[in-house]
Amino acid sequence: MKKYILPLYFLIASVSSQQQGMAQHTFSIVAVDPVTGEVGGAGATCYSTVNDIADVHPGVGYIHTQSYVDYTNQAYARQLMNAGQSPQQIMDSLQAHDVSNTPAIRQYAAVDLMNGGRSAAFSGTSCFDYKGQRQGTTYAIAGNILLGPQILDSMEACFNRTVGSLADKLMAALQGAKVPGADKRCTNDGVSSLSSYMIVAKPTDSIGNYYLNLNVENVLPQDPIDVLQLQYNNWLTAVGIKTNTAPQKNAILLFPNPAGGERKINLSSSSIMKEVIIRSSTGQENLHLFIESKKAEINVSVLNPGLYVCECISAEGVHSFEKLIVN
Repeated sequence: MKKYILPLYFLIASVSSQQQGMAQHTFSIVAVDPVTGEVGGAGATCYSTVNDIADVHPGVGYIHTQSYVDYTNQAYARQLMNAGQSPQQIMDSLQAHDVSNTPAIRQYAAVDLMNGGRSAAFSGTSCFDYKGQRQGTTYAIAGNILLGPQILDSMEACFNRTVGSLADKLMAALQGAKVPGADKRCTNDGVSSLSSYMIVAKPTDSIGNYYLNLNVENVLPQDPIDVLQLQYNNWLTAVGIKTNTAPQKNAILLFPNPAGGERKINLSSSSIMKEVIIRSSTGQENLHLFIESKKAEINVSVLNPGLYVCECISAEGVHSFEKLIVN
């Protein structure tokens, strides 16, 4: 198989290097549904576009190519999946045959439908922190330039806890990452990202003509994940699908917000909270409390004036976020 694939790769590699992009994409998920045969992906970034990371293989699998995207590498990954390579084999070959011999700056995720689902991911050591990945049988999540590991943890928890279609689960995963500064470059704008997308393909779909294809680009001051959710809700209505699978995040409420005066805030959640973490806009942990309640009073007098992110972790392990302003 290699004797067939590698010459094709080097033919592609000889094409002008102008094809490569320097975009540093951020958080994304690829997933499959072995029952329906659907494959899908979703992602967001603090960059003008994000759907160019997607490589869709209806009835087969899905690949994301992110962090200093090079379209030669992306085309090579596509050939590998078309040739029947497993997600892990694709990861290994991409590292071994990077077009500029710099795999340490790349990040990939892949999944396919074989044997009920197989997944793999790779995060190069030189990707910007926080970088990481999460994997399950039917999904792979990857991200870089993140506020912290909680972004990936929340995406994974929301994906796994959502009961519904593959599209419902992908939308919930993105909602799990919708926290100001999830992509650290967007911190000052108070949004998670600038662009977001979601694609779901049925086995009978052709390349470029997918069952669901949504894309949101640069909608400041709105968060693109909110706009994507609205587009998704409208799509569900248009195709006549009824769903009760709203984003699987616990609603949390901070009051007063902005915090001032006595420098105390009241926190309430729709589920029992186990942990509360307050981080600065740069991701530094300032407070970490362990509780066992739906309500708590938190003394924020140790916090300097500024923008913070309050993260609540429920007893079920679901991460929820809310912006906190301290005057």
